[in-house]
Amino acid sequence: MDDKLKTKSFCKWDKEAIAANIDVIYELTAKRKFVCRNCARVARRKANLCKPMAFGDKH
Repeated sequence: MDDKLKTKSFCKWDKEAIAANIDVIYELTAKRKFVCRNCARVARRKANLCKPMAFGDKH
């Protein structure tokens, strides 16, 4: 697993990376703290989303 992938926006992961690293995706989305305002993906780290917004924020 490339550490750069862990800090890359999910939007930029290709299908092969998703398939090969599904366990890492689970790790990065468990205990989600942020939601993307663009694609509605969720993540624990801001770096994994292109337009992150903390859960609980209304703006």
